[in-house]
Amino acid sequence: MKIFQLEVGMIGTNCYIVENEQTKHGVVIDPGDEGERIVSAIKKEGLTIDAIFITHGHSDHIMGLNEVRAATGAKVYISSADADCLGQAKANLSIYMMGKTAEFAPADVIYGDGDVVEAAGMKFKVLATPGHTKGGVCLQCDKVVFCGDTVFAESIGRTDLPGGSYDEIIQSIKSKILPLADDVQLLPGHGPATSVGWERRRNPFLQ
Repeated sequence: MKIFQLEVGMIGTNCYIVENEQTKHGVVIDPGDEGERIVSAIKKEGLTIDAIFITHGHSDHIMGLNEVRAATGAKVYISSADADCLGQAKANLSIYMMGKTAEFAPADVIYGDGDVVEAAGMKFKVLATPGHTKGGVCLQCDKVVFCGDTVFAESIGRTDLPGGSYDEIIQSIKSKILPLADDVQLLPGHGPATSVGWERRRNPFLQ
């Protein structure tokens, strides 16, 4: 597994391209903006994209979706609780976050807690982690977790937006992330990578 990280958009969202080096197939996680730049990175690496995973429906994680979807033909996955964010600008907060309305075609697949999605010859386990949004998920592949805006390096996702809950996000992290091994890498939706062990010891919200 090879991971490419692109920081995209005005809010600096981490978009991840995950490659199966044996097959040259891959997935895109959170095409947050600058869709053409994401597509260029995919073409540069000569990848075939089999799936587009959305960790949650906020606009800063989906603004590049149309371009990536059109260029790759890949199926789009999102949770049921955040599915309406694709079709409703009010739900994805695009006016609030981006200063413009943004709406997208529905997802192809709804995934939920505990599902194991096989894509590009890799297995991604869905961990439901509500708190930042009602339908937020993290995606675990081997010893890497793509954690959206659930947990950051020594911080957590904001909970003051519609659908957010401080109690829920803390419970999500403690029940789904902290039980994992210390050396599991956490790749968040914003900011630098971290690990389960580091957050267990250093994250002030989890003490």
